[in-house]
Formats: sequence, C-alpha cells, structure tokens
Amino acid sequence: MDRNLYNAASEGKVVVLRQHFDQHFDQLEIQTTANKNTALHVAAQFGRSQCVAAILEVCPSLLRQVNIRGETPLHMAAREGYSSVVKALIGCAKKKEQELESGWSGEAKKMLRATNADGDTALHMAVRNCHLEKEKDNYLEVVRLLTGEDPEFEHPANNAEETPLYLAAERGFPGVAVLATLLKTCTSPTYSGPGGRTALHAATLHDFAGLYPGTPPNGSTKELLKWKKDLIKQTDAHGWTPLHYAACNKNGKGVVKELLATDISMAYITTTNKDGLETALHIAAAHGHIDVMEVLLSYNPDCWEMVNSKGQNVLHIAVDMNRESVIEFILEKYSWVGQLINQKDNNGNTPLHLIIASDCRVELWKHHRADRLAFNGENMTPNDLVWSNLKEERMSTFAATHIMDPMFRDMVIGGGRNIACNPRDNVAQLAQLAKCRRRVKRIAEDKKKVDAKNYREWFQTLMVVGALIATITFAAAFAIPGGYDGNRGRDQGMVVLARAKAFKAFVITNTIAMMCSVISIFLCITGLWYAYKEDDKINDRAIARYFGAVVLILVAMFAIMFAFIAATFAMLAHSIALALSTCIIACIPFIAYTSELGKFISRLFAKKMSFSY
Repeated sequence: MDRNLYNAASEGKVVVLRQHFDQHFDQLEIQTTANKNTALHVAAQFGRSQCVAAILEVCPSLLRQVNIRGETPLHMAAREGYSSVVKALIGCAKKKEQELESGWSGEAKKMLRATNADGDTALHMAVRNCHLEKEKDNYLEVVRLLTGEDPEFEHPANNAEETPLYLAAERGFPGVAVLATLLKTCTSPTYSGPGGRTALHAATLHDFAGLYPGTPPNGSTKELLKWKKDLIKQTDAHGWTPLHYAACNKNGKGVVKELLATDISMAYITTTNKDGLETALHIAAAHGHIDVMEVLLSYNPDCWEMVNSKGQNVLHIAVDMNRESVIEFILEKYSWVGQLINQKDNNGNTPLHLIIASDCRVELWKHHRADRLAFNGENMTPNDLVWSNLKEERMSTFAATHIMDPMFRDMVIGGGRNIACNPRDNVAQLAQLAKCRRRVKRIAEDKKKVDAKNYREWFQTLMVVGALIATITFAAAFAIPGGYDGNRGRDQGMVVLARAKAFKAFVITNTIAMMCSVISIFLCITGLWYAYKEDDKINDRAIARYFGAVVLILVAMFAIMFAFIAATFAMLAHSIALALSTCIIACIPFIAYTSELGKFISRLFAKKMSFSY
C-alpha cells in the first residue's frame, strides 16, 4: 500500500485522503497491505470514522473485501470497539440495499453474518473484548448495533465451538451487560460452548456477582436462569452440570445458592467422567471451598452420604487431596463425621488409612470414633500401613509428626493381622524411626538455641541505640534552643522562643523520640527474658518484641531528625535565607534514609516470615 494512503487512513487525514482519491482513484481496490488490508480496513482498524465515510463515498465495494484472514472492515471495527465506524459501515450497506438494481440486496445481513478464517463473526470479536475496562461501554454499544440489525440470527459457534453468548458468560461480571443485551435483543441465540458446555457452565465458573464492590448484583448466572431454566440440567461431555462447575469456583457461594434455589435436586447429580459419580459436594471438598460446602449442606443436609465411583465419601476425598481445612471443618461442625470416619471405599480403606500415608497434619486418628484396627482390602490396618511405609523407606508426614507420641507408638506396636511377618524387623525399624525423629528434634532445638543467642545480641544492640537516643533527647529538653529569659519580670526563667511554631514542633518531635526510645528499651528488656526460654510461643513473643523495638527505634530516629530541623529553624528565624538553606541541607539525608528504609523493612518482614515458619 502507498505510504501516503496508509498514513492518511490511519491518522484520520481526510483532506490528504481525498487528494489521493483524485489522483489514484482506479487503484483504491488493489492498494493493500501485506495482510491484504485495504484503506477501509486501515481506517476501520484505527477508528477513523470520517475517513471510513470518505472511502465508502468513492468506493463502496471495499465494504465486501476481506483481508488474508478473511476479515471484513466490520470485523476490525468490532474487534477494536469503534461503534461510530460500525454504525457507518452498517449505514452504507443499508443505503446500497435501497438502490435499485445495485446488486446489494441483503448486504447488511450478509456483512453481519460473515465469518473470518476462525469462524468468528463481528459479534464474536466485539464480545470477546468486552472485558476491557476502559472501552467496555464502547463494546456494549457495538454489540447493540450488531444485534439490533439482525435479531433473528442465531449467532452459531465459531471453529473453536464458541458462541457470542458463551463468550459473554465466560467474561464474568464485565460481560453481564453484554450477555443481558444478547438475551434481550436476539430472539433465539445459540448458547453452546466447547466440550459440550453451555453458557451457564461458563457463567457459574466466572460469576462473582455482588462479591466485590463495583460488581453488579445480578450476574450472568441469574440472567441465564431467567432466560432458560432448563440449562441447569444440561451436562457437558464429562457429565458435569453447571452446579459442578460452580463448586470449582472459590467465590461461587452466591452462584451455588442461585442454582439450588432454582432446582435443589441438582446437589444429588453425579458426574459421568472416568473418575465419575462425584457430586458438587465432593468437588467442592477436593478444591477446598468450605463456603460452597456450607451452602450445599444447608440446602441438602443429607448429600454427605453420597460416595463417588471409588466408594469414597467426602472425608476420603478431603484426605486424598490433602485439604486440611476441609477435614477440620467437617470434624468441628458436623456430628455425622463419626459415620464417615470409619466408612470404607472400594479398596476397603477408611479415611484413616489414607491419612496415615499422606502429608496431612490433621490428627484424625485421635477422634473418639476412629477405628484404628479397621482392615482394608489388603488385610491391613492403618498401623500396618505405617510398617509398609517404613519397609519402602518413605516416612509420611503423619508418621514423622506423631512418632514421638506415646499413644501413636502404642497403636503401631499393637500391629495388625500381618504382625507375624518379621515382627523384630518392624520393631527395629520403629526404633530407628524414633531415633531419626529424636535427631530431627535435637537439630531443631539446637537451631532454637542459636536463634535465641542471636536475638539476645540483637536486643543488646538495640538497647544501646535506644539508650543513646534517650540520652540525646533528655539533654535537648533542658538545653532549650534560644535559651531562657534572664530579665526580671513575669517571664523570668521562661523559654524565649516559647511562642514560636518551630519551637513547638521541636518540643513535640523531641518528646516523640524520647518516648519511642524508652519504650523500645522496655521491649528489649522483656524480649531478653523471653529469648532465654525454649517454648515456641514464648519465643514468638520475643520475635514480636524485637520487631516492635526496631520499628520504634526507626520512628525515634525520624523524630530526632525533625527535632533538629525545627530547633535550627527556630533559632535562625530572623535570617530566613540561612534558616531555609540549613533546613534543606538537613533534609538531604531523608532521601537516602527513606530509600534504604524501604529495603530494610521489606527484608525485615521477610526475615520475620521465615522465623514464623
């Protein structure tokens, strides 16, 4: 394409564009870019509506011309969200339709229904980008224009099996207005999506309606259910209903309520994939979504009884997926957990069998209903699984954590039906495991001692710094800037600069520095006492006091610098130039101080997090 033509079309230079038409009118259709974009494509792509109108006046045939990807100018304008360009293109097509014997009959609908190489119509492109925050109103207007001109069109899926309605639902709350427009304007839009999913499947997975400030109270899920309630029962290629998808949504509490309010029986529907027969409760437990589980159990309090294709109940699944929060939630809140804890799956394993070999730290085996001698399909108790792990030289987190517990050791030594198999080896391996555990504990204790020693040294250093600041501020309180009034009279012995604002600032900042330094010294003294203790909780208190003392020392340093600046300004107030220059010089260290302070605090709290773990 001629560079002058391209620049004029992309930059909106209508005068230059018309001059080019006058000189090269016959070449307008053949002037294209490397991607076969015409001047009309370029103008539409950059939203130059005046250029679009000018081009269509002289060469309306460009309206039909496609680029290398099969895109019309309408595709490009819709993709970029230029409603004025879309309106101009549709207006030109309708105008040509009205001309007798023009050969443009039905051109507007042909243009609206035209697809590119990916099977996308202009509406696909507009809906796909409706989530862009700054341009969402423009895209909404484009959607209204495109659907309003052809409301009877079903808008079928593209090559990726995506329909405009599905794309709008998949965009979450930014696509709610677009989805509502599609449902309101189109008489019978197609609602399918990839993998046999429907628009409702997509909506339940991405709907955050009313969850955050600024999100609409009515989400895509509610809009789709009002439009077609039967969508709630449709399954995808894996037999998943919209409720199953909602259970995967960590923010899906409101969506699940909406679905169950429409059809409460959906909580009992199971999936049909290879790991099938899973209910929404099973899926929520596997993902660790406690809020969703609460809603499901409040609407369907008996759905906990259902098992999946492996015969596993909701507690099996939580243990298998290492969802400690879900296990604790079930143990603390529901009385029927006693019936789940000893229930066996298809392999005869109870949840206790599974937790023995897992990395889960929940003490399920201490539950009063737990059967520690339950046998699985391999004739093994949870005790025997511990021996099995030892023989395979893999210690589970469970065993490593509880091997020093006398109750657990008694439970293991009790053995199961396979106790006759090398009992001496078993006991020897248990002793070796206990020895390893003691070694790990000793290493941890040594580390605690080193940490405590480090803290004592740090506390002592902070105490010295705090004492120095306290000494300086104490001396400054009596070496008052400007001195005292020595003349006889009512004000004799009073501070000369008592009424000066700078002096008042000095007194306040000096007092702040004094108080912060004294409190930091107190924290260091109490922290030293805690640092000598070996209890973890007490050690945490020492850590908290150390970080508190550091923060107070930093505040005191800032305050003492401000006190110096205020005192200097108060004494030199009669010479403003000298006072200002002195204060500016004194403020220079603040730049380096603030920059280094930011790095220090980030490292400080990173270290605190490492100590926490």
